[in-house]
Amino acid sequence: MTQDIPPTSEELGKMMITDVLERWPKTADVFHNHTMACVGCAVAPFYSINDAALVYGLVPEQFIDELLVAIQESKAISLPTDEREV
Repeated sequence: MTQDIPPTSEELGKMMITDVLERWPKTADVFHNHTMACVGCAVAPFYSINDAALVYGLVPEQFIDELLVAIQESKAISLPTDEREV
């Protein structure tokens, strides 16, 4: 998985929380929107995205979809204007 290619839902679900937050800081908004204490949590390096969703009573697939939207949005923001899709 390269920096330019977003992860699949399955890949993202298996990633550790801190890895996701470090790679795509915009995803912190998704955690905050669900009142999740994962950002800055001492156990975040040991929990996958799927684990976090289940701990907080969320449907993992829906939570991952929201994270993927944030990842796509952050990618669009970081592209120079002439590389954005019209």
